[in-house]
Amino acid sequence: MEPLPPPPLPPRPDPPVDSRRRGPRPWVVAIAVLLILSVAAAAVIPFSESEPRVGEGFSFLARAYGGGPVRWNPCSQIHYVVNAALAPPGSIEDVHEAVARISAATGIAFAYDGLTDERPSRFRDPFQPERYERRWAPVLIAWADPNDSDIPFEGQNHIASAVAAPLYPNSSVEQVYVSGWVVLNAEDPNPPGFDGVGEQGPVLLHELGHVMGLGHVKRWGELMQEAGGGMVDLGPGDREGLRRLGSGGGCVWVPPPQP
Repeated sequence: MEPLPPPPLPPRPDPPVDSRRRGPRPWVVAIAVLLILSVAAAAVIPFSESEPRVGEGFSFLARAYGGGPVRWNPCSQIHYVVNAALAPPGSIEDVHEAVARISAATGIAFAYDGLTDERPSRFRDPFQPERYERRWAPVLIAWADPNDSDIPFEGQNHIASAVAAPLYPNSSVEQVYVSGWVVLNAEDPNPPGFDGVGEQGPVLLHELGHVMGLGHVKRWGELMQEAGGGMVDLGPGDREGLRRLGSGGGCVWVPPPQP
């Protein structure tokens, strides 16, 4: 299913999101939905390759004017924080392991900025100087109670295990991601770990793939397949897609945040 087109020009439209359905193992991924975060970002062209070309096995959430994928600046660290107030024991270790795997696949360095009490929101602002100083906000990884959150865990005939979004700058037309969030359903039955497809680690890894800019694929054997592809780690297509989003593509100019 193709991502939704950019909405009309409201002041704060929904960000791009992906949801993963919870339930009996294996966990299942619902459709990725791409909505433009800001009026400025509406010039970025959303797309999804539902049928990747033979030998690829990956797709991107959005592409820039030049035809390449929208991505992070690989020449700077990606900072992240964790709100583990509702997380099961062992979850922070899962976060660090998932981040390490994404870092190895992209060649991009990540920096852990510690725990935060920031509550996740689907309308998260990528610039929060009162909390994170005058820089783009770090990626937030958090757990939320679906009964006490605006995160869209509920979908058609499913309840999501996790939802994720990369964020664009909010002040001008850019072709780069500067922040993002991953929010896991605190009521989901997936336990911490990476040993089985029904565990939390592969869910985190899949959602971080979306934060980096990967979309869903239909090929089994890839973690970015809508149902997780039967994988507990990145598949060959996942790795190739992340490689193209990573350091080999060269630096990307990042605008300074504006209040």
